[in-house]
Amino acid sequence: MKKALREMEEMASFVDCFVYILDSRIPSSSINPEYEKVLSRKPNLYVLNKSDLVNPNDLTQWIDYFNTKGKCIQYNSKDKNHKQAVVQAIKELNAEKIERYKNKGITKNIRCMVIGVPNSGKSSFINSLSTKNKAITQNRPGVTRNQQWVPINDSITLLDTPGTLFPDFSNQQKALNLATVGSVKEIVVDEYEISDNIMRILLNNGYEDVLYTKYNFTSKPEYDFELYINTIAENKNLYKKGGELDFDRASNMVIQDFRRQGFGKIMLEKFNNK
Repeated sequence: MKKALREMEEMASFVDCFVYILDSRIPSSSINPEYEKVLSRKPNLYVLNKSDLVNPNDLTQWIDYFNTKGKCIQYNSKDKNHKQAVVQAIKELNAEKIERYKNKGITKNIRCMVIGVPNSGKSSFINSLSTKNKAITQNRPGVTRNQQWVPINDSITLLDTPGTLFPDFSNQQKALNLATVGSVKEIVVDEYEISDNIMRILLNNGYEDVLYTKYNFTSKPEYDFELYINTIAENKNLYKKGGELDFDRASNMVIQDFRRQGFGKIMLEKFNNK
């Protein structure tokens, strides 16, 4: 991570702007404070990526908030209008520079550094815009190891960079949120903590009926992780070979159901909770 941040600082002078990819499910937790010192040098475009995974009404205030820090748009790689919006936003951010070059008879190629935490969808975002070169992608953190230049048209080139996390996780809730959406490798995070985080957020944000229906709860007991995970294992018939309830599988089921939209379009961080 330190190496990636150092390379990012070194390349900052070679780009015209930054494209900051944020996961729409966790806009606040997607922010890496270490980026701030570099971001102040150039115009910033904030992209609330994976916007199709959340209720669009939940994004409005976040868009307004990030528009105070630069320019902000929502993005869904399946929406052609969103792709056009990215190109337009980059041109608007760099309009002065484009005009200055145009007056000299030169077509300016705008170079943008794409940054974000691991698994925020940087490479997939780039690939959805590019018709030629492709960045390496997988649905897990840590795939992009090196910087990659990818032209998306004749006037804009994007620089894909490795995802970087914070140097420490003093804010445990942010760490949990990152783990919940898959930005932290699962081998370093307790799955019980992640599933506990998901259920608490569902219960505290008006999605309790979704949770109860999904796992066939016959009552609405006061929240207790052991009670809930036990009930889920029983109701979903998750047993080990010896007949013991399989809490590991039950916990993993909650995580995968969240990531696969099994509870619907859920934002883990509403604006007033940031």
